[in-house]
Amino acid sequence: MTEPLELEEIQGLILSGYGERPVARYALFEIIDRARAKLWLRELLPELQFSEYRRSRRNQPPFLKPVCVNIAFTHAGFVELGVPAITLAGFSPPFQEGMHEPSRARRLGDDGESSPLRWRWGGPAQPLHGVLAVFAGSEDADPEEWDQIGRFLEKHCTTGNGIRTLEVLDTMPANRLLRKEHFGFRDGIANPRLSGVARPGSSDVIASGEVILGYANEYAKTPMSPHVPADTPGGATLPPTAERADFRDFGRNGSYLVFRQMSQDVKGLWRYLYAAKQKLIDAPAGAAGAEWLGAKLVGRWRNGSPLTRYPEHQGPQSAEDDNDFLYGKHDDAFGSRCPIGSHIRRTNPRDTALPIPHDPELSGTPEDADTRAARLALSNKHRLMRRGRSYGEPLDPAYDPEAMLNSSDESERGLHFLCFNANLGRQFEFVQSNWAQNPSFAGLSSDPDPLLSTHRRFPFDASDFTIQGCPTRRVHDVPRVIEIRGGAYFFMPSRAALRFLSEC
Repeated sequence: MTEPLELEEIQGLILSGYGERPVARYALFEIIDRARAKLWLRELLPELQFSEYRRSRRNQPPFLKPVCVNIAFTHAGFVELGVPAITLAGFSPPFQEGMHEPSRARRLGDDGESSPLRWRWGGPAQPLHGVLAVFAGSEDADPEEWDQIGRFLEKHCTTGNGIRTLEVLDTMPANRLLRKEHFGFRDGIANPRLSGVARPGSSDVIASGEVILGYANEYAKTPMSPHVPADTPGGATLPPTAERADFRDFGRNGSYLVFRQMSQDVKGLWRYLYAAKQKLIDAPAGAAGAEWLGAKLVGRWRNGSPLTRYPEHQGPQSAEDDNDFLYGKHDDAFGSRCPIGSHIRRTNPRDTALPIPHDPELSGTPEDADTRAARLALSNKHRLMRRGRSYGEPLDPAYDPEAMLNSSDESERGLHFLCFNANLGRQFEFVQSNWAQNPSFAGLSSDPDPLLSTHRRFPFDASDFTIQGCPTRRVHDVPRVIEIRGGAYFFMPSRAALRFLSEC
């Protein structure tokens, strides 16, 4: 039986991307005065958005607040707030070491221009203790709604509150209907539902413990959680642990937050697609050929319709079709419709038979329903809950490839990639290093993720892309089109943990 979530304790961003709040800013901060910062946390707590609204339908109370605010801290931030050493040691090693740790950065593909030494924020010599995520607005993002967020940050992000603002990251107003990222592809489609809040009959459901600490995960185990000695000042505000009566659970109802600022070379990608499609004999002529090749790299057409369902032409945009598919079940076990190395297939292989789809001795046969179910269960052990937003103006309001190529705008644009997970190593880092970064993913030879990972030094420089079929086609020298400009691991605590932080 699925354990119900303690919604009043879980910060709202974990369970919602706040699509109804199109305006967003992220304020990165440093703690400069512990005592004042604790007082500020106490004052901030009533203004934070928690998840109790998930119990009601959209038009019934409790409603989202006009300004939805959430807060998360780095490991260094918890140190600055005076969290006990035994609690600090209970966080996961990646969180303790940081995203910028050299061996981790190498495995994640953060080299060259993406090296942490070049980051604008979150690098090894840059203090970073927390992030305030603030969302506002309704249908349209008008100036008053931006001012609303600005006034909130001016009130709270002050030295008088014991913190110093390091950077305020703006976003592009979210459009719930268009939902395009800067390359021009529909985004934000394949987010799983958590068992603790999924409605009966929902598809793509994963265990709540894959995202939120304190609940069973896909292994039917409770994730590791940092504990606090019960006699610590403020410890009584925390829930008890299952293991020991003399400790309290700091991590329950919290989640690890991955935050990466990713700039996108939109012109570089489309310039490559127009040139590379000329060498593919079956690519359509003109702009259609560039869009066809782009769909192969991404795994979806620009409107979000999946190649597995519509391999030869763009299908209708449908919320059900966009995400309701399996590769083996839909006669695409070997990548003849959606290439095995495409971006969406390698970041969520679904029922793709790993480690090598075309070797039944190692991977089983795609016709076997039990094999497909086992592979889907394996993929579900590495899922992420994405909450990202784009930044920078689009090169063209309609995201037309030719118009974007002909634009004279050279300003930076990209994605603030945010995702939640309960196990940084098994989820985010595994997906990034073992699936996206790996040129040998699923039996390929020199094919990293064509959007995230080309021309990275680890494990070796690779930049090919294979289109399975008869004959097999390959394109070479896919360019680096995404660079990391900043990044960090945060932990988003529960209401009880925030109360403890203000009192410990």
